[in-house]
Amino acid sequence: MAEKHYIPKDASPSADVSRPHLPTKGVSCASTPAASPPASLVSSTHTSDHEPLDQALDQLKLTDEEPVPMFRSLDAIFRDAREQGESIDVGGFSASNVHALLQRADTFSRQGSIDTEALRTISAVLDQMWWSGSPFTLKASETLADASRDVWRVPFGEAGILDFFLRVVAADNVAYDLRLHSLRLIGNTCADIDENRQRVLANNQLRPIISQLREPRLTGLAVSVLYNICNDYEPAQELARVDSICLSLIEVLSRDSSVLSPVLSFFCRLLDFSIDNLNPSLSPEYTVEVLLRTASEPNVEVDDCVSLVDAAVVHLKYERFQQHMVTHDLIDLPLALILRSHSTPLSPRSLGPYSNLASALRDPADEGELSEMCRSLIEALSDISAIPEFALMYSGMDSRLIESLITWLSAPQVRLQLCSCIMLGNLARSDATCKSMISRFQLHKPLIDILKERTETQVLHSALGFLRNLGLPPENKSILGGAEIIEIVARFWTLLVSPQLAYAAASLTRQVISGSLANVQRLLNSLSPDPESPAQSKTYLSLLLSLFERSDDMPTKVEIARTVAAIFRCIHSPDTTITRETLGTMLNRIHDLHPNIGSPLTLMVSQSRWPIVRSEGWFAMALMARSPEGRATVAVLVQQVDVFGPLEETIRGQSSLVSGRSYEATSDTGFRAATPEGNESNTRPEQEAEMRAKDRENAMVLVDLLLKNRVGLEFLGLLIPFDTPL
Repeated sequence: MAEKHYIPKDASPSADVSRPHLPTKGVSCASTPAASPPASLVSSTHTSDHEPLDQALDQLKLTDEEPVPMFRSLDAIFRDAREQGESIDVGGFSASNVHALLQRADTFSRQGSIDTEALRTISAVLDQMWWSGSPFTLKASETLADASRDVWRVPFGEAGILDFFLRVVAADNVAYDLRLHSLRLIGNTCADIDENRQRVLANNQLRPIISQLREPRLTGLAVSVLYNICNDYEPAQELARVDSICLSLIEVLSRDSSVLSPVLSFFCRLLDFSIDNLNPSLSPEYTVEVLLRTASEPNVEVDDCVSLVDAAVVHLKYERFQQHMVTHDLIDLPLALILRSHSTPLSPRSLGPYSNLASALRDPADEGELSEMCRSLIEALSDISAIPEFALMYSGMDSRLIESLITWLSAPQVRLQLCSCIMLGNLARSDATCKSMISRFQLHKPLIDILKERTETQVLHSALGFLRNLGLPPENKSILGGAEIIEIVARFWTLLVSPQLAYAAASLTRQVISGSLANVQRLLNSLSPDPESPAQSKTYLSLLLSLFERSDDMPTKVEIARTVAAIFRCIHSPDTTITRETLGTMLNRIHDLHPNIGSPLTLMVSQSRWPIVRSEGWFAMALMARSPEGRATVAVLVQQVDVFGPLEETIRGQSSLVSGRSYEATSDTGFRAATPEGNESNTRPEQEAEMRAKDRENAMVLVDLLLKNRVGLEFLGLLIPFDTPL
């Protein structure tokens, strides 16, 4: 049997009683001394400032106290009631019969037996006292609540005593004292006893118990009772969810979380199951705030902290709560929780503006739970930092939040760097912000250090995505190139890394070379300056093309292909200032050192899933065909069935486009793998028609260049209809 905890008779508000470890099963709700004379059942004297019958409800501990001699106590109470002129005659039993029955039951009890007839009689007497408004009902209730642990739990259910107290709790205007003892008995009789739990559900009495959470003096006890009813009992949990227990729990937190201090573990276990299937649209906007503030309180156990954070994260999937966090300047709450999740001291630099959390360390044994909690928080912060309100609030880069995130980029803790990369990376959405991040804050430097020093996939992926966003403005491309970003990223092309890292590295490369002739030249640099070294004839582009050949990951292959297309776009751009001599040298270097330069373009035009990729492929081939070296490469490509067939379809206007697919139409965050499957958008019929027309135009230019230079005539003649002008 699981251990129980209860409220001792001798406890006082100032008692120094530690909160017990959460029992595996039920908790015991024990007795309290009367602080005032017994009140009537329906009391008009109990006001909001009425002193609690037992302020020690906030103090719980384990005990081995002996059971109360229940039958003798009840016999005395009934005798006092008779002396006050009350009738105890029930069900054919006179007062003397009741007295004799209780004496017999007491004898049986001391012998280890249970007198079921006596218990049923007690239930009938309680009913009579209740309807007559007897003040002795309170004393009898306290006695029964004291005895409701252990051996009496099942008999109380079978004899109807539990049903009586369920009716009391469901009634209106019941005095606080009587509700307290009623809840104690219900909670104790339902601990581990499914038969009694079912009685609560069968009588539809769960909702009245949930409503007791609204009474501050009963909140802690009501939590314990609900825990005993619902713990490891799915029917009760399901009904509690239907009765919106989660909203009631959140209301308790918003009102005064201090009343939960002794029973926070039980509260959190209720929260764990009740958050399932919750409709967050019903939750108030302050929900996430109160959950995270409670999780941030000192001395909250790790299990409880995780439960509160999990509930907050469920709500943070919805934009309404994300917006509330931003507009009410509450982002510090999850950031502080991430800081406090560490088991080793943080340096002042890592703490930044949160120096007051320096001593808040966790047990290393809890690292697994805390790591998962931080992962959930960082995912939520990723979503928050991606909404427009976040950019409006923090794009100026002048706030304590931004100061902290910038500091975390250089922190030794991986989760701090990860959080910073994601949130600042999502903030890097406009050219002005991206320029400021590099020119004013030099954020590319700690990001490059991460690429050099870290081995953890997630933080590397986030740093690559952040740098990709920073590479959008033309001014930043040259700075990143000068910081040797291509040389540093190249290691991800050669190592056996995850497909996500390979993709992110290729995507960053495409970003920094697009429209940057200087970075294209860096991509064409030799791997070794030594003319005697075999690496002297290999370039960084060679490594990228080698990754293309090795990789089985389609998004990575497509991204490398688009990088090749970007090279020819840049070289043949009408805005380029490159001289004819330099252009010739670069083209010779591209084709002489990279005989497989056309393979990525073949992939682009042969696939039909992403129309934008196919269009880029035809455009790149047309650009490549402008030079003699390029035309020779293209002539070989068009003889391949993978190219010849699509080329014929495109020229004849018969190319098949898969409607509804677009490849990386937008990629503002750059952190989640921007796979084609994750970037789909609907294309309208007129857009498809326009795309087909452009593809046909580029294909015709390609064929025109080949025919004019008498390259591939035997194949191209099959493609061109007699009435097609060239």
